[in-house]
Amino acid sequence: MRKLIGLGVSAIILGLLYASLDADGLARAIRAADTNWLIAGLLFVIPLTLLTAWRFSALVDNRISFLESNRLILAASTLNLFLPSKLGDLAKGHVMSRRHGMDTGLSYATVVLEKALDMMSLLVWGVFGLIVVGLDRPAMLWFLLPVAGLCTVLLLVILPLRILPFILEIFGKVMPGKVRRLIEKTATSWQLVSETFWQRPAHAIGVIVLSVIIWGAHLLQFWLFSQALHGNVPILENAAFATLAILVGLLPFTFAGVGTRDAAIIFFYAPYLSPESAALLGILATLRYVIPAIAGAPFVGDFIGLVRGGKKTTI
Repeated sequence: MRKLIGLGVSAIILGLLYASLDADGLARAIRAADTNWLIAGLLFVIPLTLLTAWRFSALVDNRISFLESNRLILAASTLNLFLPSKLGDLAKGHVMSRRHGMDTGLSYATVVLEKALDMMSLLVWGVFGLIVVGLDRPAMLWFLLPVAGLCTVLLLVILPLRILPFILEIFGKVMPGKVRRLIEKTATSWQLVSETFWQRPAHAIGVIVLSVIIWGAHLLQFWLFSQALHGNVPILENAAFATLAILVGLLPFTFAGVGTRDAAIIFFYAPYLSPESAALLGILATLRYVIPAIAGAPFVGDFIGLVRGGKKTTI
């Protein structure tokens, strides 16, 4: 029901957006798109997926193979298309627990660490981009406060400072019994995954650097699409615009961010793209999620089988 409501909200937003666009201008933008840049942007999904899978294998100390990591990443992409707030990624924790014998709390905490690395890395690029954009458009610096603030919070959580377990323990003391035990277990699992991650500092820093590189590549894909639409957006300014659009798309009341992300792209890219070209960029941005989701569809059945079977399997 929630997804149906989200789909309806997305449809309403898209309907209003496209009703405000010039149909002839949209047709001209489609015809004018540079095919070479467009293909390059679409094919960029492949190295992004491979890099993400490599990072995930490194994150779990290669306890799962690179091939299995790719399967998990792609299947999670499929589930994320239908589940709110990237909850499909939690299925990776379930698979690592059932199929690979990892402790359940540790496997889910590992996935949460992965998502924290992703968000922090995205925000790092957003901070740099907003600083550059703010030199000419000071009003954009207002976005710097929440972006830099959240980036700092996530960095502190990722570092081996025991901040998150401390907060959870304080919060758990005022919760009723079952909730308190769940929070305490979560704090213990996070502390364990943090200690494991930072057991080799050089390895941990390497994973963090790789995460930043991966998200720089994600934002570069937006830039490739803007080049296909003749936007000529400076790379760091594109990083700011794309970061804000992605964050808006994470709001949970639409279907996979469709509609809200499109509106944000039209608004933020206005200095470089016409509304019609920006609308096309919104479609291409959605394809970034749809293509891996299609590729991961054959592996979703395997996930469901693990849930229904209730038994650990090996491959």
